[in-house]
Amino acid sequence: MKKVLMMLAVAGISSTVMAQSYSPSQSSESETPINNKYQVMTNTFWNNWFVSAGGGASLLFGDNDTAGKFGSRISSTVNLGVGKWFTPALGLRLQYSGLQARGFSRFDNGDNYVRGNRPGSNGLYTQRFYYMNLHGDVMVNLINLFAGYNDDRMYEITPYLGGGFTHTYSAPHRSALALNAGLINRFRVSHALDINLELAAVGLEDEFDGEYTNKHGFDAMLNLSLGLTYRFPTRTFSRGSKSLISASELADMRDRISRLAADRDRLRNALEEERNRPPREIIKEVIKEKVVSNGVSVGPSTVFFEIGSAKISQRGEAGLKVVSDNIKQTTANYVVTGYADNKTGSAAVNEALSLKRAQAVVKVLVNEYGIDESRLSTVAGGGVDTFGPDILNRIAIVAPAE
Repeated sequence: MKKVLMMLAVAGISSTVMAQSYSPSQSSESETPINNKYQVMTNTFWNNWFVSAGGGASLLFGDNDTAGKFGSRISSTVNLGVGKWFTPALGLRLQYSGLQARGFSRFDNGDNYVRGNRPGSNGLYTQRFYYMNLHGDVMVNLINLFAGYNDDRMYEITPYLGGGFTHTYSAPHRSALALNAGLINRFRVSHALDINLELAAVGLEDEFDGEYTNKHGFDAMLNLSLGLTYRFPTRTFSRGSKSLISASELADMRDRISRLAADRDRLRNALEEERNRPPREIIKEVIKEKVVSNGVSVGPSTVFFEIGSAKISQRGEAGLKVVSDNIKQTTANYVVTGYADNKTGSAAVNEALSLKRAQAVVKVLVNEYGIDESRLSTVAGGGVDTFGPDILNRIAIVAPAE
């Protein structure tokens, strides 16, 4: 019986170890995801690129433009851009913008960009010219920065700041440095497509509009545009990760897991073989082991009981007749161990019931078959599931004392 109980105990321990570990066939990653939503997450060079296009209105603030009619200064603008997000909150963009600029000049039609031979009622000449603004911008997604990354978010706001240069396609083809700043309102349409409402301000060198009378020494433009952005695959970010163990520790852990897995499989197979054996054979083996160790033979030595009962049936008493005959042929002392199934009753109830069953067997052997009571002792085995189905655990076993 020791052999069987030891096998079941080792199998139980192995099952616990197996539940707390993982199989080598599972993930072998040595890194653990970081669940902090504010964690900075990077990506490979080809991930999270986008292209954008839009169009809208532009307003020029040159040397004399504010003296003219507001509506006459509004012109059309377009923009085309390409960029990449390096983290959910930080990106870079290269954008081509511009088209036409309209303003006013106090000089005659020989001045730069002046259209028409006569001034207007306000004494100003109309200016109109075509230009481009090529600039690189650093973008900061404020929502992702402060609220954490969420690819399914419907609205995000992104300020940007950058620099570049302008060039006029109209004669005399002037070029000027430019400082760009703006705000992008992004509305998610799908995982690949956004609608953008962009407000941009451009600071320009004074010669942009061809006049040099501005006391501030610079010109400016204000643009408002509506456009679309397409985000190329892959367009999401994965959580960052950090290493928790060294390479040598990981290798040692994998080796230990492999050995545990091998022991687990061996014990599982042994346990399965034991489960497939008829319970009566297991009981006989337990009895046989004790008999051999003491050099005697006691014949049938197992008495079965009904659930919750310590009463011995007529069949049980007949079996004890054979047991008593064999006991009388020896001088050894014997132990009667009672058991109960652990599925019925509490531990205290099963402890008492198992003892009553052992005492009932001793009573029959002494009173009915004349066995000397001093040669018999009783043990309460309590509630168990050692011998298979519940019915096979409601027993008393007679075996030589060790």
